[in-house]
Amino acid sequence: MEITITLGKAGRLVVPKAIRDSLGLHEGSRLKLEVQGGKLHAAPEPDPVSIKLKGGFPVIQGGPPLKRGSIVQALKADRDSRDERATPSTKRK
Repeated sequence: MEITITLGKAGRLVVPKAIRDSLGLHEGSRLKLEVQGGKLHAAPEPDPVSIKLKGGFPVIQGGPPLKRGSIVQALKADRDSRDERATPSTKRK
């Protein structure tokens, strides 16, 4: 999909709804911007996934909308993100 947009007064760029929907972007989504060869490239960064306890039950927060059977993937993503933040001496082997 290709579209031409106009920057706003403060230099803001608005991503059209059709593109946001197709990429699963929402308020608070992060985009990585890169300049290569005089062109601006934007790519969405994945939403961080975390598991919090609410009322004594684990609740998945963040990440893309879950599909049937994807709970295991969400749990693995949460574990992986915690492992990445861990110091080398505390990482799993």
